[in-house]
Amino acid sequence: MKSDLFPLATVVTPNVYEAEFLAGCDINTLDDAKCAAENICNYGCQSVLVKGGHLLGEDSTDVLYADGEFMLFEAERIETKNTHGTGCTYSAAIATHLAHGESLRGAIGAAKKYITNAILHSLDIGHGHGPTNHSYFLKENSDFNISRF
Repeated sequence: MKSDLFPLATVVTPNVYEAEFLAGCDINTLDDAKCAAENICNYGCQSVLVKGGHLLGEDSTDVLYADGEFMLFEAERIETKNTHGTGCTYSAAIATHLAHGESLRGAIGAAKKYITNAILHSLDIGHGHGPTNHSYFLKENSDFNISRF
């Protein structure tokens, strides 16, 4: 993965645990996440976004390392157990915005807003960690009622 796929990637989006493994270091702070992102970028990808959902703190802060610079993407931390699929959803949203021609920073900003709202409106169904609500905006913008399903 590191030698064959990373050099082809526009952005690699590991969570804290994945970034620890890839960078070979512990991540407890934003400075640790910055160091890990820079180390992971050495595998040849264009940029790295270390997702901060597993970091402690009042906010959920992600660290982007691109073009030799760091940028932080912050959002309110939402206390919920319903976070199943957040990483996949976030990276897919980034890819979608990139495919629509947005800049990397713009794509991440829009995707961060989307995933934060999907978590805020998450679905408390089943046992354990429930899913985020990918369709939260439908309920806000129409008479659609997801609770019927």
